[in-house]
Amino acid sequence: MNKLLLALGVSALSPLALAKPVIATSIKPVSMVVAAIAGDKADIQQIVSSTASPHDFAMRPSDLKKILKADTVVWVGESLERFLEKPLENAGKEDSSIEWLALDGMALHNFAKEHHHDEGEAEKSHDDHDHEAHDDHDHEEHGDHEGHEGHEGHHHDGVDPHVWLSPDNARVLAKAVTARLVSLDSANAEYYKENLASFEKGLSAKDAEIRKALNKVNKVPYIVFHDGYSYFEQHYGLSHAGEITVSPERKPGAKKVAEIRHEIQEHKVQCVFSEPQFSPAIVKTLLDGTDVKTAPLDPLGSKVKMGTNAYFSFLDSLSGQFLSCLG
Repeated sequence: MNKLLLALGVSALSPLALAKPVIATSIKPVSMVVAAIAGDKADIQQIVSSTASPHDFAMRPSDLKKILKADTVVWVGESLERFLEKPLENAGKEDSSIEWLALDGMALHNFAKEHHHDEGEAEKSHDDHDHEAHDDHDHEEHGDHEGHEGHEGHHHDGVDPHVWLSPDNARVLAKAVTARLVSLDSANAEYYKENLASFEKGLSAKDAEIRKALNKVNKVPYIVFHDGYSYFEQHYGLSHAGEITVSPERKPGAKKVAEIRHEIQEHKVQCVFSEPQFSPAIVKTLLDGTDVKTAPLDPLGSKVKMGTNAYFSFLDSLSGQFLSCLG
């Protein structure tokens, strides 16, 4: 009888004992990096669906529940996911969240200047984006978010938020996620640390492999759908010749279309890329009557299968998309 009671007691406790940390992620590329570290020891709840764009996303009640139930919310930052600012604040999750753009060690690009800067230059370079005091943020805690209220909509001026397109920046997030998971789930600390080591080793190998492949086409000029690939382009030395739109919510007018047609001729552009999250109709209009090639670039990896190697698959997929049209 005592054995039965003991067994029942253990059974009753087991759900608590086996409870996994719950990590809410904003977009799929964030989920990919988190999954590489979390493996099967944490529950990842993604907010923006893999086929949607964060540029025009609207929160639903089910998304708010994910935030409320999460031990940590991992997001890119206000300039990409403004829709998360108020919910994080209202749920009291700001301080426990990991904001990728605000992590120490990030190499960020500025849309206006298109250059790298290191963490020591962060304050000087980000005045246009109201991200003062980046250096005051660490991997574990985030300070207040004063200064963000001046933004309206998803303006693509200031810092480029598409940081997941840089393998170096993915490494920074992986370290921050590891530190957080270790603090949330110390029993599996070694597991998370081993996953980080494996991720860093795999990332270095994948990075070298992709660089070698893209070196064959890095002089071929192309135009992208929207100006969101600078991290990938500069990391691999690609020949970006222009973009159809700076911000994907804004469709280019007749004047812009004429300018792009001129750029295509002037720069002898070989490819104009579309994106699966947005209508390719404008691309077809641009290329009508020309022999310029076109192909989709998917900056969110919507078709990449989730798992511990998802980020590597994403880099493979994106580099393959460039190679298919530039080669």
